[in-house]
Amino acid sequence: MDRKEFKAEQAHLSLIYDKLLAMEKELEEQIRALDRKAQEDKNDIRDNIRFDYADDETAMETLAEIEVWNRYIDTYNVESDSLWRNINVVRKLLEAPYFAEIRLCFDPSEPQENYYIGRAGITEHGAGPLIIDWRSPIAEVYYNQETGPTRYTVGDREIPVELLLRRQFDLQKNRLISFFDTGIAIEDPMLLRSLSQTHSDKMRAITATIQKEQNTVIRYTDVPVLLVDGIAGSGKTSVLLQRIAYLFYRKRKDLRPDQVCLMTLNPVFRDYIDEVLPDLGETNPLTITWTEFQTMLHVPDAQESGASEEPGTDRLERIRKGLPLCKPEAADFFPITQKNRVVMTAGEVLSIVKEYRRFPLGVRRIRISADELEYRVKNRLRSLAEDAEADTDAVAPSDRAEERRLENDFGGALRNIRNYAWINVRHIVQRILGTEYITKAEWLFAMLELTGLCDLNMRYVMIDEVQDYTKAQLEILRMYYPNARFMLFGDEFQSIREDTVSFSEIEEMTREAGKQFVSLPLMTSYRSSPEITELFASLLPQERKLAVLTVRRPGDAVAIKVCGSKKEYVGELKKLIAEYQKKDGLTAVICRNEETLEELIAILGKEAPAVVSQHDSLPQNGIFLIKLAFAKGLEFDQVILPDVDPENYPDDRISRHCLYTAISRATGHLAILAEKEVSPLIWLTSNSFSSVHPIPDHL
Repeated sequence: MDRKEFKAEQAHLSLIYDKLLAMEKELEEQIRALDRKAQEDKNDIRDNIRFDYADDETAMETLAEIEVWNRYIDTYNVESDSLWRNINVVRKLLEAPYFAEIRLCFDPSEPQENYYIGRAGITEHGAGPLIIDWRSPIAEVYYNQETGPTRYTVGDREIPVELLLRRQFDLQKNRLISFFDTGIAIEDPMLLRSLSQTHSDKMRAITATIQKEQNTVIRYTDVPVLLVDGIAGSGKTSVLLQRIAYLFYRKRKDLRPDQVCLMTLNPVFRDYIDEVLPDLGETNPLTITWTEFQTMLHVPDAQESGASEEPGTDRLERIRKGLPLCKPEAADFFPITQKNRVVMTAGEVLSIVKEYRRFPLGVRRIRISADELEYRVKNRLRSLAEDAEADTDAVAPSDRAEERRLENDFGGALRNIRNYAWINVRHIVQRILGTEYITKAEWLFAMLELTGLCDLNMRYVMIDEVQDYTKAQLEILRMYYPNARFMLFGDEFQSIREDTVSFSEIEEMTREAGKQFVSLPLMTSYRSSPEITELFASLLPQERKLAVLTVRRPGDAVAIKVCGSKKEYVGELKKLIAEYQKKDGLTAVICRNEETLEELIAILGKEAPAVVSQHDSLPQNGIFLIKLAFAKGLEFDQVILPDVDPENYPDDRISRHCLYTAISRATGHLAILAEKEVSPLIWLTSNSFSSVHPIPDHL
């Protein structure tokens, strides 16, 4: 590193930092001044406004005056929000103003131009950019990783340019720690440094270390369905979150957080990722699990046991074809009630639905029936209200006031009508399928088919770990979000349940719907050491295994220990836990299922680490027990797999996927433990690993 250049970069950093401090001070003063002015106007409102409703004319004048003051208040709120957004950007940049510099030549006859790239962009009093946002079109040159002639895209236009310098910085506030020119360095120092850091309870943004294949996904053109097929540790979830941030930036004028839905694995994982987007200056979108999605749509909990967890699409097709042929009967409906008082019986509901028999049972018939039900129920409720008024000699309200009172006093009954709670969906589906056992997905599918319920507002649906969804679940999401573009992230070989969707089926479903489908690969593992990557990659099919790359530096050998007795096993497990407790970062003891988790707790007794369950957050550091289902998508500095025996990991497809998933959670250290006999999957893989400790001879 040239000393003269270092001083020049430090001087530039100090200059930028001082300008940011000055901006922060100026914004703070503007906020204080706005608050003072707002308080003065608030006092004026209190002292001068007259609430006079003596007659219609003075009431109109009062309302007009209130409207004027409301507009003043709205103006203050808009200005205040803008100032606070700006100061939050400045304060984020003060933590580390930028992470990269590019030097570009647009035309040999013109001067070269330098741009500094940060987590956010900022200009100085409307002049040229002081720091450019990592999502801006010109920043694409940095992520292309192509020194020399390259290009970036603005709208539909490609801009040719020559990249003369691609420099990376390690900054702490106004102090330059180091910088690297990628034209000189063989490796990506920023990436390697980032990967070597210990992990905590929260995922970090990868903005400064986005790699070329990841950048392709993040900036890819909008398409109806984009599937990102990435191996374990390729940064799929990080790329997904950066993609969301990128979309918010590029569509900042017309895309709101409530128009993006992120389907995630479980509450543990949601809590793990919840700081990434705010750290990039963006609001988290709606982030829900499949279970929460069902709850949001009021799917009843009380479904019969005995059904498979999720149906095949053939059963959904039977429901779709059977509904128009179904002749309604009284048991297909519930009575409409208000605070446990029956307002309309199920038989009366049936008679109204039968009035529209010229339409098949479906959206049109149900919606017309709902309108008629609401009309008749309101009349009935209105009569009840009038009877009550007659008893008390109350003054009859105006039509508008009466409507409001009906909504306030009888909202429960009206909501039941509008939410279609009067339809006994379960009974209808039972009749069509000829079975008493139905799943929640079948109930929800039938409800959507009957009512046309959907969210037309949603523009993007992002699904992480899509390989764990079924065709039925994806079909339901497509129905409920008809206007949304879908972005799916996953790895087929991390599917740990039977009957989940294959990627070829996703493509087939998309093309059958007449929509464009694009699949992009992520084949470089950034998470695990070469030794761990080699082990989990060996569980993949040959053609996929050959495509796997790793960028991590060599680390420790994978430790495999097969114990000859229960006593030896318990002793080895306790020794491993004690050893890993001394290490920095997070250590996960990952159990295949609930049975092995409970067995471990019993074996270890008071020495058992804490358990992270479905609704818990990860600890900031230390060691803990967790089931494989909840560890999916997460990563840990150290991993202990305590149950890698033939019973828990037999030589079958799902067990292979489970072991692949469990091994690939580890970044730097992995210990595999078994009692008496190790899984045949480890026997199969260990032949090709010099890094794996040998299996004892007596086995």
